[in-house]
Amino acid sequence: MKISYQTIDVLKQKYTGTSQFYFSLFRHTKPMDSALHNEKAELLKCLLSSEEFMEEYADFLPVHVDELDQATLLNRYEFEGSLIDMFLRGTCTEPVVADENEARELARALLSDLRVGLDQWVVFKLGNPGWSKASMEATLSCFYIVFYATRRCWFILRFEDVY
Repeated sequence: MKISYQTIDVLKQKYTGTSQFYFSLFRHTKPMDSALHNEKAELLKCLLSSEEFMEEYADFLPVHVDELDQATLLNRYEFEGSLIDMFLRGTCTEPVVADENEARELARALLSDLRVGLDQWVVFKLGNPGWSKASMEATLSCFYIVFYATRRCWFILRFEDVY
């Protein structure tokens, strides 16, 4: 799988100062067949309890598993719209985009750079800050977890502002 980091680099530059934009990609190594066939919440819990997640996001531990049932499952258009909304919202102190057109272009560029058909993803948005200690401490926080089942890969897009 080839990913272009061009838009991700642009986003990291736009989210500066008190805020940050993160992108992570990793492959889940443990068997997860039962999670794939159960409810989507089980798939999410499987990831968040994985060694890979715990190593990459140790600052988010502990994860409050009972809050994960409130994660929103997004379809292709909801994911794009949610990204647009996040870009329009900006940070606590700075705008990220000038207008809705720029936000839409930025969201489409990001999804294009990932080079995976959105119909092949399972996208979770963790909008409830109660799911982890770190998200509760942020003034603004948005955390997307995207599972690409064919490759057993996870993409994590995270925005955080601790103003």
